[in-house]
Amino acid sequence: MRKLTIGIMILALTVVCAGCVAQESRQAASEWLGKDRADLDRTMGAPRQAVPMTDTGGEELFYSYNGHHYYFQTNAKGEIATAVRTD
Repeated sequence: MRKLTIGIMILALTVVCAGCVAQESRQAASEWLGKDRADLDRTMGAPRQAVPMTDTGGEELFYSYNGHHYYFQTNAKGEIATAVRTD
């Protein structure tokens, strides 16, 4: 019974820590929200991969910069709508 209790506590802590890491990764990239893709390219260079999103007219962009990996989505105007550091 004690091992089960400890296991449940470890699982709960893991879930809480995963949420903290996800929040940090969103904050690390959130400075780009609303900015133009050209600004992103000037800072991070060309994306590793760019995938057109036919439903919105935007793009999914994948970057590697300063040892981190980033994912961005742009809208049809080329403004960054989603920004996440993925590592």
